[in-house]
Amino acid sequence: MIGIEAAPFTTTLVGAPHTLETVMAHMEYCIEVMGIDHVAFGPDTLFGDHVGLYQHFGAHLSSGDEADHLPVDHVAGLENPSEFPNVLRWLVAHGYTDEQIGKLAGGNIIRALRDVWV
Repeated sequence: MIGIEAAPFTTTLVGAPHTLETVMAHMEYCIEVMGIDHVAFGPDTLFGDHVGLYQHFGAHLSSGDEADHLPVDHVAGLENPSEFPNVLRWLVAHGYTDEQIGKLAGGNIIRALRDVWV
């Protein structure tokens, strides 16, 4: 199972502004590679300075092999947890079914936890 992040610099395209569109492109790539039953959202957005938090973590966890991303202070369209409905709107606008949206918005995680814990 992979949880698609939306924290700045995690799911973007090199040289592109980090937006809802780049996060969703990452999600669609993961679905193509793994199948929709193994993908979910775990946006990891916060209210406040989440870039500072990730820079702090990155200083301690970095492999040292990082791409050259454009600096941003938030992901446009997913700045904080209150903007998660933008993900759902995007999925609806791009033809995902209610069943598929349910899987991506938490159903896959619940299924995986039941499989592991039961």
